[in-house]
Amino acid sequence: MDSFDEQIIKRQLSAKDYAIVAAAVVLSLVVLISTLLVNPLLLPIAAILLCVAVYFIITSRNLEFEYSVTNGSITIDKIINKQKRKSVISIEAQEIESMGRYGPDVNRKNAGKVIFASEKANAGSWYFTAHSQKSGSVFVVFDPNDKILKDIKPFLRGQVAVNAFIRH
Repeated sequence: MDSFDEQIIKRQLSAKDYAIVAAAVVLSLVVLISTLLVNPLLLPIAAILLCVAVYFIITSRNLEFEYSVTNGSITIDKIINKQKRKSVISIEAQEIESMGRYGPDVNRKNAGKVIFASEKANAGSWYFTAHSQKSGSVFVVFDPNDKILKDIKPFLRGQVAVNAFIRH
């Protein structure tokens, strides 16, 4: 029997996101003032271009992550401002080498690529490490609900499932 579940997580804005937006606004003001001093005739064009640029910077910080599990195939997509979708990773559950609750003590040194696809990395988050031909070595932090975890579990290798679900 085929199994399919999906879940969408909205990422909370962090201090880094607020700093990026603030820097974009301040930089835009500096450019507008400079334009006013150098060539006031270009001010309307510069103002329009900078407003558009700041708008795109602000909306690009509005992120959601969609997790979908279909017969052991895990796909994580990033949705930017509810308009643009990018595939973050697509991997088979059998390729997962370790999985468990995420915490500061989790070793991610050997991961070539670290992916935070969670609301915010906290004690309720989960992680998995995997190596595949397509993605290479990855360390993924995500916030799956119970249905997603239930769909992943049967496709994990034996010891990975024991370590992830019985020891935690």
